[in-house]
Amino acid sequence: MGSGDYNAWKTYWANLEVTASDLQQLANYLFEKEEPLGVDGLVQVLINQRLTEREAERKSKLETAGEVYLPSNSYEVGTKVSFPEYDRKQANVISNRPGENVAIGDFTVTEVEFEDGTRSSFATNLPNHALNTKVYKSNDEDVENPVEIYNKYAPALRTKLRKALENQSELVRIADTWFPRSLLIDVGKGYLNLAEAILDSHEGGPLGIELLMKELELNAEPQNQKLLEFSLNYALQEDPRFDEVGTTGEISWFLKRLEPESVLEPPIYIRANSIIPLADYLGEESYKLLYDLDDELSFTNDEIDEVDRVDSVTITLTYPHWRSGSIPVTPNSNRVLPSALESENIKITFIDKQTQQRISAWVVRSHNYVVGLREWFEEKNLIPGSNIEISATKHPGTMLISAEKKRSNKEWIKTVLIGADGGLVFALLRQPIYAGFNERMAIAIPDQDGLDKIWQDRLSRNIPIKSDVFRMMNELSKLNSQHHVHFIDLYAAINVIRRTPPMELFETLSSNPEIVHVGDHYYHLVDQGKE
Repeated sequence: MGSGDYNAWKTYWANLEVTASDLQQLANYLFEKEEPLGVDGLVQVLINQRLTEREAERKSKLETAGEVYLPSNSYEVGTKVSFPEYDRKQANVISNRPGENVAIGDFTVTEVEFEDGTRSSFATNLPNHALNTKVYKSNDEDVENPVEIYNKYAPALRTKLRKALENQSELVRIADTWFPRSLLIDVGKGYLNLAEAILDSHEGGPLGIELLMKELELNAEPQNQKLLEFSLNYALQEDPRFDEVGTTGEISWFLKRLEPESVLEPPIYIRANSIIPLADYLGEESYKLLYDLDDELSFTNDEIDEVDRVDSVTITLTYPHWRSGSIPVTPNSNRVLPSALESENIKITFIDKQTQQRISAWVVRSHNYVVGLREWFEEKNLIPGSNIEISATKHPGTMLISAEKKRSNKEWIKTVLIGADGGLVFALLRQPIYAGFNERMAIAIPDQDGLDKIWQDRLSRNIPIKSDVFRMMNELSKLNSQHHVHFIDLYAAINVIRRTPPMELFETLSSNPEIVHVGDHYYHLVDQGKE
């Protein structure tokens, strides 16, 4: 393929948009095959469809392309000429005049007008010119390779095709697989009621679709088995009693009414009105500080999803997640957590790396947290600030979990005490420590019930964040002689009483003249007694 052809090839596939005609052809293809197809397969069909159209267009152009330009030839006015050196653009000859150049002898200057209206002049009747002997590739050699196109452009085409498919109604989807609505098998309410009873007997699930079909005794001819499976999946998907909880590539069903309360509704400790993404105006150091706090409320879903996979990650527990028995879904943790294209809730399993204990957990994608670890936190004697490691396994729905190793001993760490008046006091006390921890984030909680009562009492009160920030700074400033408070210490402490994203805290500190930034992320209250 010539350089001009190659550039045109790149431009075409890079700028391709999925049209209504493309979707209709895909629907026709699925209708003829009578078998559901995943989006990757549909992308390949789309490429082949477009290649067929382009080949037909190319042949049509060749039939009307006219003569190929050679400097040795002469062309009468009105003749159609094709220029291989210019991506085979076509032009009409509009004039001829004698050329004037002593060095090359007599020749003709032929002026042409291209299809876009531009004009150019070319030498003709010129026997001695390199282009006269140049051999151009045959048309067959210019045929585009579908494998090469798929390898290069599949990610972008997948995204465009998914978006287009979501905006039509003729094809329906299960996970990332599509099929014509008109060809679905009617499963019937009786089977759906029986599916509910079967899942109920399995404590809600999850059950893979093959096992569920087996227990339902749903069978079809071999050629229709995938269609029946797709139809049942679609019927379950459209019934609010059922929740699809499988990871990418696996479809599993669970009874929604038997899902844990912490899956159906975020625990109050991690509940938030909205995310507050890290602002563009942050300096490099401030951005890194806030980013490294690994708070799910700092990131958009796109930022969380667009990450590369790794073998393991380390997570530092904040009080809200420690109390809820959860971990955040962030760009950091999502590098090992399983993905799902459409499932809001994903049923997963953690395996204790030391004891091999299996722990049932849920990824709640709508609120970006993983829940189900409360008992494991207690068994490991973890505290807010403890570090845990999550590692991927060969199975996407199963991960290893372990607490960062540390010999059991006592450490001086911040400890929350609750006064008789319900107020909080921070003190540095020696506490038994059973796992590695982040020194600034670590907080011992001797009276969890007392803190729970504070959270419940605050639900009905609209307490300004400024008031809580001042109160916490007053407490933390007593723990060092300079009376300075580091941002991370303050972030960890204020999240003991209210769910506070890093950006919200940063903006509160920055917008109050009573708080002074003294460098290295330390802050100081101008008047320690002022609130």
